[in-house]
Amino acid sequence: MSLIIKRPVVIQHVVTVEFKSQLTNEIEEAINQIDLWLEQEEFQSRRLITEAEKEGKEFVSSLRQEIEAERGKQTQVRQNLLARLQEVKQLEIDSFFVSGTYDAPIKIEVGDNIRTKLSQVQVVVKDGIVIQVIE
Repeated sequence: MSLIIKRPVVIQHVVTVEFKSQLTNEIEEAINQIDLWLEQEEFQSRRLITEAEKEGKEFVSSLRQEIEAERGKQTQVRQNLLARLQEVKQLEIDSFFVSGTYDAPIKIEVGDNIRTKLSQVQVVVKDGIVIQVIE
């Protein structure tokens, strides 16, 4: 009898000029998207509040709270991305950058060493190519 379970897999990237440039561009693009959203949201929120004023002050107050809460979330995401961008800019070439941990299925059977099977696996990637798997 066997069973399929999940175990953690850490993805590590070897920092290269290409990787650093690509990651920087992705983060900058995400920041630009948030900036664009904030600009559009400002215009749309004014229009919505003007329309909501016809419904009453309680409705306007509730709407403003919702708008501010969402604006706050987006601003926080933007701040986190800016901090991440600074981290990426400081990465040294040939150092390692952990992009995340993922769950991967693994088959276990009677007689397997459970510690070995459940131990964390590392996948080392260089410029998009897996160069090493460490179990």
